[in-house]
Amino acid sequence: MNIVNDNVTIRNMKRIKISSLLPLFLLALFSACTEEWDNHFTINEESVNVKLWDTLKSMNEYSEFIKYIELTHFDTIIKSPITKTLFIPDNEAFLEYTSKDTTGLRETLAYHIMPTFFMLRNIGTNQQKRVETYFKKFALIENMNGTFYFDGIEISKSSPAFQDGKFYEIGKVINPKPNLYENLKWNNPAIYRYINLQDSIILDREKSTPYGFNESGETVYSDSVTSIINLFEEEYFPISEEFRTISATLVIPDKSSYENALDNMCLSLGGSFKSHEDIPEEWQNDILIPALLYKGTYGGFLYASDFSKKIIVNILGDTLYRDFEINPESLSICSNGWIYSYATFSVGDSLYRRNILEPERLVQSLGSNRYIWIDKGVKVEGNVNFQPKKQEIKGASNDSVVNVKFDKNFNGDYAVTFTMKNVFPKKYRLVWRTQYLNSGVFSIYVNGEKIPLGLFQVEDFDTYSILMDDGFYSAKGFITGEYIKNYPDSRGFCDVDGYVENLSQYGNVTIKIEYQGPGQGPSFGTDNGLSIDYIGLLPAPELD
Repeated sequence: MNIVNDNVTIRNMKRIKISSLLPLFLLALFSACTEEWDNHFTINEESVNVKLWDTLKSMNEYSEFIKYIELTHFDTIIKSPITKTLFIPDNEAFLEYTSKDTTGLRETLAYHIMPTFFMLRNIGTNQQKRVETYFKKFALIENMNGTFYFDGIEISKSSPAFQDGKFYEIGKVINPKPNLYENLKWNNPAIYRYINLQDSIILDREKSTPYGFNESGETVYSDSVTSIINLFEEEYFPISEEFRTISATLVIPDKSSYENALDNMCLSLGGSFKSHEDIPEEWQNDILIPALLYKGTYGGFLYASDFSKKIIVNILGDTLYRDFEINPESLSICSNGWIYSYATFSVGDSLYRRNILEPERLVQSLGSNRYIWIDKGVKVEGNVNFQPKKQEIKGASNDSVVNVKFDKNFNGDYAVTFTMKNVFPKKYRLVWRTQYLNSGVFSIYVNGEKIPLGLFQVEDFDTYSILMDDGFYSAKGFITGEYIKNYPDSRGFCDVDGYVENLSQYGNVTIKIEYQGPGQGPSFGTDNGLSIDYIGLLPAPELD
């Protein structure tokens, strides 16, 4: 039968009014629906004073469904007086299903049970509605020009309303669609593991009892109540949950593309890196996967045509310049969103061969233009009274710099050490972008080893000489034999560089800038101090 707004279209069948029928009579009625009918007309469904389970037990065409319902003890749900709506595959559909892998049978059966009374006529022509099934998975019901579908499978029959619910017949057993989180488990296990690692314990201030304040002015709780949240889901989208109206679209590489890209990355790295299994999970979780999810998480259902635009907005509301192509045929439909894979995927070498420290991210504000170095990732030695200051300068890296101003004739100790995480063992060129307006004599150490700077391999460098010498002779010339000069820009910024050849293992790298004494600058009206626009470990192919 075809169903139109819960009114059944029947071929070669007179209008029958159902009032109060016995299960045996209902059995005869539904059996008649298997005949071939030519003329279409409608009958009105009415309620019958019969229980749903009693009728189903007497209908041979659903005996396979009933058998597995009893096997999984879902019959107690159907027998209960609570109203429900069933979507029942016939025996032929069930035999086809059971001839294959029936892993997850219980979840599949629960997907065919809706714990509420539902009428198809509630869905208008060419409209759709997501309905919650027994295990809280959401299925999609559509009305396409008067023909109804349950997750894309046509609904072929409709029962009258029984005392405790009703049922619809469908031509196939439907496995519940995974949500985005469940899909990732097999589509990209690395991202799945990353999201699991984002679980965090937080203090529930509303349920906790405040006791007083500590020395830093922070509230102390005598009775702390904590809960677990997932930081990714809090910031982006709760992909492990399902909703009627909220959804998301992910663009991520599938498992094969992801691993192949890491294999190619290993070819670039060389050394002990042979396959994707050699790429540290720490690097994937700290660098690669956050970048993928930031660039690949969008709100709502996005069609392939939505990715034809050069500018696209991610789920955080950030505008991105699209630098990728999707594979439209890779679309995976999930219960709370869609997933596309890339047409081609590779890991850009800027993620693993260009390590940049932006110092403004290593300071925190105390208010009133007062800053301090953060505890994590920064170590200060010597006179700690000299505090950093963040300054906004348009055109600088990240449009800001960090300066530390010393007394004019300060000859004491001061050194600041930064920790650069997730550095692969390659040969690098260390680049310190500094400004001569804050002058001093400095040395640079990488993992405790002093790095010779520039063409002339100096161990101590006066930043004011950038102005006095009209630039800085790059360390590149030490390899090429050329006089390659870095010139200061209009704001006094210039690159100072040196080669690093002592990184033989993956991990964290410490970069220390040590003050040796005042330079020439204060004598010519500049400040005595340290200026940092950025510090980078950049590829040094000329050393290979």
